[in-house]
This record gives sequence, C-alpha cells and structure tokens, in this order.
Amino acid sequence: MKLIAVFILLIILPFQLNAQIKVEAINKQGLERIINERNGKVLLLNIWATWCVPCREEFPDLVKVASGFEEQNVEVIGISIDFPEDIKSKVIPFLKKQKANFANYVSAFKNDEELINFINKDWNGALPATAIFDANGKQVVFLNGKRNYDEFVSELKKNIN
Repeated sequence: MKLIAVFILLIILPFQLNAQIKVEAINKQGLERIINERNGKVLLLNIWATWCVPCREEFPDLVKVASGFEEQNVEVIGISIDFPEDIKSKVIPFLKKQKANFANYVSAFKNDEELINFINKDWNGALPATAIFDANGKQVVFLNGKRNYDEFVSELKKNIN
C-alpha cells in the first residue's frame, strides 16, 4: 500500500510543480519594491531571455543555486526580456522545461534603457546579466555575461550574513 502511495505521489508531483509556474509582467516600481523589501534575504536577480543562448545555458545553474540556497536567506528571481505577449507561448514552456524553482517575471519597463539604467548604469545591455543585492537592498555585485554555479556560489557566500 505504501508503494502505491509513493508511486501516485511521483506521478502527481511533477504536474503540481509545473502548474505552479506563474509569470507576471514587472515594471520599475514592482522591481524597486522587491529589491527594497528584502526581509533579511540576499537577492540574486538574473536578467535573461528565451532567445539568448548563453542565458539558456546558464539557467540550470540558477535552478541549482535556488535549490541550494533556499535555507540560507537567499532569494533568486529572474526577469525575462521576452515580450509580455510571449509569456504563455515561450517563457512558461521554457521555465517548465528547466524545472524553474524560483520567481520569474517578464520586463514591463518602458524600454530597455530604463531597465539597464535601473539595474546598473555600467551595464552594456548584454545578456545574461546578474545583480546581487544584500539584505538591505544595496547592489553589491554585478555580473555581465554567462556564469556558472561555482561563480554564483562564490559571490553569494561573500554576501550572506
């Protein structure tokens, strides 16, 4: 009987995880709120797109970071720069395939310049890009270009209280 219950859970759980993937548009005010309301957590914010090959290659490492740091006051959030109308057709299918385990949004900033200047004035706009904010909402790291799990971990460990 226990074996049957475990089998049923193994069948149902992946569908429940996929059903939980929700993507909303986020504008400057929404992102400001997320950054400023840290509640003692460090934030790793990754900017990506479904059409960006380095972003797609980097994404599994972000999933791994989100899993490995959930008990250490670290929050991972992704912002796709895909068009909001592509949420259902491109963004959610990509996140399901990657088994994304962290919040993701689609940029609703007025334009790319507004997003770039908000994230980091020295950012050239290349993807992927990652910003790490301390528990007080202060940006402490900006990484331009594809990174791997070890690089993310190294930067996070420097900034976890």
